[in-house]
Amino acid sequence: MIASAVDSRSASENRYGFLRADFDAAYKNMTDSSREFSAALMDVTAELSPEERRARTDSAAQAYEDAHERFLAAVRKLSEFMIGQMISSRSSIHLVTPRR
Repeated sequence: MIASAVDSRSASENRYGFLRADFDAAYKNMTDSSREFSAALMDVTAELSPEERRARTDSAAQAYEDAHERFLAAVRKLSEFMIGQMISSRSSIHLVTPRR
């Protein structure tokens, strides 16, 4: 029984570690994509034709949109895991009734 609890806890910690790493990577990717999109919008050099500038902006916007979606998915998965952990540990939480 004790080994099972330790294995369960270890699996839970591993899952949290994986989800947290995924969240961190998705967040970094999203912020990097946001910076690239902003840079594409701000770049008004004469070296690019209007079509090339538009294509670069569209590409950066799509990259940001994709990164944002991955970030939202990572947030959802991490939140669901954390809520599940809170619910499963509810039996170990002792509620204190307020004194009057």
